[in-house]
Amino acid sequence: MGDPVNSYITAGSIISSLGFGTEENFSHIRGYHSGIKRVENTALFDIPFMAACIDDTRLKEAASAQKLDGYTRMEQLFILSLSDTIRQCGIDPSDPACGLILSTTKGNIDALAFAPDTGLPADSPDPSLYGMAERVAAYFHFTHEPIVISNACISGVSALVVASRLIETGAYKHILVAGGDLLTRFVVTGFQSFKSVSPEICRPYDEIRDGLSLGEACGSVLVTSDPHRVKEYRPVIIRGGAITNDANHISGPSRTGDGLYYAISQAMDEAGLGPDTLSFVNAHGTATLYNDEMESKALHLAGLDHLPLNSLKSYWGHTLGASGIIETIACMEQLRSGEVFATLGFETCGVPYPLSVSATHRGISMSSCVKTASGFGGCNAAVVLSLETGKDDTPPAPSREGKRYSCRKVSVEGGRILLDGDVLLEAVSGEDFGTFIRRAYKMLSLDDRKFYKMDDLCKLGYIAAACLFAKNGGTTGYAPGEVGIVLANASSSLDTDRKHQCLIDTMGDREASPAVFVYTLPNVVMGELCIRYKIQGENTFFINNRYPESFIREYARLVMQKQRLRACLTGWCELLGETYEARFDWLEQK
Repeated sequence: MGDPVNSYITAGSIISSLGFGTEENFSHIRGYHSGIKRVENTALFDIPFMAACIDDTRLKEAASAQKLDGYTRMEQLFILSLSDTIRQCGIDPSDPACGLILSTTKGNIDALAFAPDTGLPADSPDPSLYGMAERVAAYFHFTHEPIVISNACISGVSALVVASRLIETGAYKHILVAGGDLLTRFVVTGFQSFKSVSPEICRPYDEIRDGLSLGEACGSVLVTSDPHRVKEYRPVIIRGGAITNDANHISGPSRTGDGLYYAISQAMDEAGLGPDTLSFVNAHGTATLYNDEMESKALHLAGLDHLPLNSLKSYWGHTLGASGIIETIACMEQLRSGEVFATLGFETCGVPYPLSVSATHRGISMSSCVKTASGFGGCNAAVVLSLETGKDDTPPAPSREGKRYSCRKVSVEGGRILLDGDVLLEAVSGEDFGTFIRRAYKMLSLDDRKFYKMDDLCKLGYIAAACLFAKNGGTTGYAPGEVGIVLANASSSLDTDRKHQCLIDTMGDREASPAVFVYTLPNVVMGELCIRYKIQGENTFFINNRYPESFIREYARLVMQKQRLRACLTGWCELLGETYEARFDWLEQK
């Protein structure tokens, strides 16, 4: 890997309920128009609800014009958005220096219809996140295999942070980054089960806010080290970024805001910027009671509560894996135009620490901004964007000199647990996963009744980690901010996804279980481990069709250097039915 360079972010493209392309989207935002409408579609939910839907007629016309009839709706959106970004910047996706990162929470989850035996009809499209990414990558003839990030609602911001890191180290010269998610029955029933969906257009930070609004969208950008790819008259660069965890709860925000605060402060430190050098904050702002409260606390801790702040969820709804991308594109537009977009519907501030939120657009002097995101599993992310000044904007390179690591290994596979090559436990003949993993729990003399409420993927990761830390008194031995987690798998959370889909197919939309739905995100296994071992550092979950061991290890070492981590839990955590494999490495810096 070469010396770090500027990570330019350019050529934004958005497809959303507000239109196709950035010009149409921003025209509606400037006109105070929301894309959230009353939805009367029993294929999505059995009673009407408020949400932001992409115009299907326009999508079908655009897909037909580009001959995309053989692709799923989600894949069509990715291809259309990426095509627009490629057109703007003139990049050749087949260039060996060009990579692709897709961020999504559920991808083609609408393909997952109930079937008694397999949970998936034989003629159904592939719900695999990596399979979706491979089809998108093949359309554009990418040389490199795609990188897929599924980190709940921070997926989009996480993807930008990862892209910037890979660009800065010279692993790639250009990376096309796209984020997308659909409004589906799977998603709508899940959020309705938490009773978190507002009956009106959501009102972030307002004292009468009563829940979020869901939406669907797709967005894409180019992150590049080549300034000649930047066609906009005012170049924007990614100055810093960080990903953290609350280590508090898998479905509820931290009551202190410390996890998000750590992400913001680390991103600002990497950018070399203080609170007084930033222009505005674009926050997650879902309009749920506890999320907005948590953000106000985090922003207060970071010294940013005085800055102009907005949430764009009342225009687009909460678009999950797309939100971090399309809202970052909006940040780029605001930096260049010198305006902070209004938070639609805001009237009176209703969070513990007052924030500078406005229901009207504001013109201000621009230099840099912070974009934040938070999500299930306790994850948080922040990215700092700056207008290029003409000075040396290159962030300092993390030192790679004198770095040595020790590594311990554990594997749980095929009825056997191995720790550093020694057998800890073997399954008896015919023993299923559930019985085997409970026996492992008892063997380790663990005392955490929450274990029995976890889904099987989390139980697998939980036992693998417990084996690694058993000799250390059941702790990591480090402070919460000194440890990170980087994991990957192939099937995401498909095992639990099938359970959720089966439940709503057999019992009805309003019988969805929040206790099941929260586990339909693969990164929740990291959340459970963070809670158990008080880990608040890096949290990133990749999806691949096989264990990309060298990539995961190298990326973990990069993160340890950039974020000054002392240790990192890395590995593979895959489970689908009775097929399971966990391979964890515990890297410690010496």
